[in-house]
Amino acid sequence: MPKRVLMIFVDGVGIGSDNPESNPFVRFADPFLPFSETHWQKEVPYSGVIVKTAADMGVAGLPQSATGQTALFCGVNSAQAVGRHIAGFPTPTLRKLIDAHSIFLQLKQRGKTGTFANALSEDYFRLRGERISATTRSLLAGGFPPRMLDALWQKRAVSHDLTNEFLAGMGLEVPRFTVEQSAEILADILDEVHFCLFEFILSDRAGHRQDFNAAGQVIHKLSILLQRLLPRLTLSEVTVILTSDHGNMEDLSVKTHTRNPVPALLWGAGRDFLADRIQKIEDITPAILSWLDTD
Repeated sequence: MPKRVLMIFVDGVGIGSDNPESNPFVRFADPFLPFSETHWQKEVPYSGVIVKTAADMGVAGLPQSATGQTALFCGVNSAQAVGRHIAGFPTPTLRKLIDAHSIFLQLKQRGKTGTFANALSEDYFRLRGERISATTRSLLAGGFPPRMLDALWQKRAVSHDLTNEFLAGMGLEVPRFTVEQSAEILADILDEVHFCLFEFILSDRAGHRQDFNAAGQVIHKLSILLQRLLPRLTLSEVTVILTSDHGNMEDLSVKTHTRNPVPALLWGAGRDFLADRIQKIEDITPAILSWLDTD
């Protein structure tokens, strides 16, 4: 079997302090997500390891989503390229970087396949126009088709909340999934491609709201996802990386992002290969591509 990589992108999660009054990863301690100063070096179930990964790109100010995700999915220091950290969706300059350097484009140029597991709606593209997410733009830059809402009914896509409740709340007709069902779907999707990206964004929302209850639910969901997903995969052939674009939810004493390092949590065949090559978020795409190039 060819090598395969699953990237689980969890928005707004860093490695925080050991204080349960500010860090939900301490208050709701979970062996799969030991994101605190004392515990990050522990081995994670299924032989996972964490690499403490810089997200500031050497630029003053708080890391933000648009530049962080561009760096993460393109392997370029986007904050230095534009001279600052940029929040929200990619700006025209960042779009050009994504169009030229997207991991999906680089996969296509190597003759490899990639996909974005999240289901998207027609309204998303119609209403947002050019202002689509970095994840979606990265996919389209490689010429790979998005998975639309009908793929949910076929169990060939997942939603960013893993249950489809968000989409149903928007009035869309979609099936409801358990987190376990979404884990099974992600495993099936990965069987079809060299690289699969999944985006989970509820963490960043919980962080901005300083909501411990929501943060606890995020940790519970991610733990269930990993508990079901990892034993379903053949880890001698598959690499899983869970990482983020900037800190946020690990410090609920503030509403803003943080300058904390983010985790690159690694499992499977390429664990040590990637761990040796990752120090900062812009290292992640080159490390994944180098691993796949060794096939």
